[in-house]
Amino acid sequence: MAGVLKKDYHTNRQSSFHYKYRLNRRTFEVKNIIEKYLNERKISCLDIGTADGLMLSKLNRFFNFEKVIGIDMSKELIETNKDKNINLQLGNAEELKFEDESFNLIIACAVIEHVDNPSKMLSECRRVLKKGGILILTSPNQIYDKLVSLSGYIKDEEHVETMNLKKMKQYLKKNKFKIIFSKYFMFFPIFKFPFEESIESFLRRIGLSKIMTNQIAVGKK
Repeated sequence: MAGVLKKDYHTNRQSSFHYKYRLNRRTFEVKNIIEKYLNERKISCLDIGTADGLMLSKLNRFFNFEKVIGIDMSKELIETNKDKNINLQLGNAEELKFEDESFNLIIACAVIEHVDNPSKMLSECRRVLKKGGILILTSPNQIYDKLVSLSGYIKDEEHVETMNLKKMKQYLKKNKFKIIFSKYFMFFPIFKFPFEESIESFLRRIGLSKIMTNQIAVGKK
């Protein structure tokens, strides 16, 4: 799997405003989806590509998950998280070491573009999801991906396959997920832009949503 991150990613998320913003915005989007589409009082959650677990910690404080596990391939990143209320483990997105139907929520933010075989990852996600469970995927917009690589402003994260929303939904359908939600989001990737949600809503209405820098798709088993 390409793009396994190092400890400096955690440092950046604590000190760099654009890393903080991206973390907070993704967390906000995921939180809203859980509230809207997962009508469960007791949620078992798996966060794939959890990195330093900061998003998982934030979500767990809000939802108080019954079971909460994050996996990542970077041991040094996992070790930066001191939150004893979540369980972080070394793990591979394409070979999940969990029994069938173990979770009713799987989150994989900015992961699918890194794996060698996205279909294998999604097949594994479907296997460990309970019936009616949801999978939340995010990925940077491929246009933004190319601009970032050219500019050098944000470190190249070694993406195996650039994604667009159409491709993400095709992967979900191929692996027998029902798509229940999808959109482009994050108008400005550096900091919270004034009236950003209103701007994003307007861009969607006039058919310019593809200029936004991130995308999210949700599949239901």
